[in-house]
Amino acid sequence: MPPAIRRPLGRIKALLFSVPMRILYPLFARRPIQADKIVFDNYLGRGYGCNPKYVVQKLIELGADGYDLVWLVSREHMEHSELPPQVRPVRHGSLRSYYEYATAQVWVSNYPKMLFVRNGLKKRTGQIFIQTCHGSLGIKKIDGDVSLFTRNKRWLRAAIAASEMTDWWISNSAFENNVYKSAFWGVTDEKILLYGHPRNDIFFDDQMMVHARQKVDERYGTGGKKLLLYAPTFRNKVVRGRSRIEQRREVFGLNYPELLAHMQGRFGGEWTVLVRLHPQIADMVEEIIPPMPNVIDATAYMDMQELLAAADCLITDYSSCAFDFVLTRRPVFLYATDIQEFDTSRGFYYPLTSTPFPLAQNNAELQSNIDAFDEAAYLQKVEAFLVEKGCIEDGHASARVAALIERITEKGAFRSPDGKQ
Repeated sequence: MPPAIRRPLGRIKALLFSVPMRILYPLFARRPIQADKIVFDNYLGRGYGCNPKYVVQKLIELGADGYDLVWLVSREHMEHSELPPQVRPVRHGSLRSYYEYATAQVWVSNYPKMLFVRNGLKKRTGQIFIQTCHGSLGIKKIDGDVSLFTRNKRWLRAAIAASEMTDWWISNSAFENNVYKSAFWGVTDEKILLYGHPRNDIFFDDQMMVHARQKVDERYGTGGKKLLLYAPTFRNKVVRGRSRIEQRREVFGLNYPELLAHMQGRFGGEWTVLVRLHPQIADMVEEIIPPMPNVIDATAYMDMQELLAAADCLITDYSSCAFDFVLTRRPVFLYATDIQEFDTSRGFYYPLTSTPFPLAQNNAELQSNIDAFDEAAYLQKVEAFLVEKGCIEDGHASARVAALIERITEKGAFRSPDGKQ
């Protein structure tokens, strides 16, 4: 369906849902809060992945028999979400999902809940909202630090409300602490927990790393080959005062045959490229990913961390996945053809040139950076970068968040940082 038709229809559908939900939600909120119910949401219902997944896994490992673990998942991802039997799936955005929010003791999410807030969601006294976010050490500006977003007053009102009802912000670094306080509203030092990001625990567990590689090889038939993961992010533009997703095929224009030849020449072995597009541009697969040997579309793979764990090398532009993958100490190359334009529209927290990753603005520079890659120098830059950002990742983040949830749900005795029961 053309965007000119899809967008107005989407707004009409949202309005038709929002009005009755604003009436129904207060009725849901009259029901008792279930002390051991926890609702998890991975970025608008995109399936079993990111930080919430690894929190769930840790709770199950510790013995989750006493919990009602609810996972919100969209209709399109319901069938392939790989949810464990201990988790109860509920369709994201459904009437039932609002009921679950209204009656759960704990909410765990990796994105601000603007959509739910617009439809009347309010946190009740006694409920706790844990925000894990979905980036780490990220270079591109987010939320309140992006004028492209804040100029939309409707977005801004919902963003402020969603931010201010958050009890705990899970961080992995001193750098991220400052981003939270700058980009969101009502964030204080007392609300930030320097735990590390649960999804990054995988990089400190050899067994999990091996299992991830086995899963990816089985899915894509890549056994015996080296894996290069290409994972670019999306672009925004302003249309009539609002931020819209804009994609231009040329910014993703890798020369795959030459790329593979240079990877083999520098690192040896036979290489395959897995291309994982950001969910915001998943419908651009056929336009962006060319049909050719040793280039595989991995956009539908549910858990990005497993792809990162399986990869031998990463190419991205401005995605925060580089700052997860850096924990493996494996090579990262930046291919960013529109730096100035992106900086103007979205903005960076620090220059790309200050990262440990070789930066290229065209295919020739990328190939040259691969040929000249110096592992020893790269590793020195990685260690210095992690120290500079105050990164505390150690593989135990999910255990810390699980312990937090256990304290919250234990006889309702745990208080939020605001002092509320």
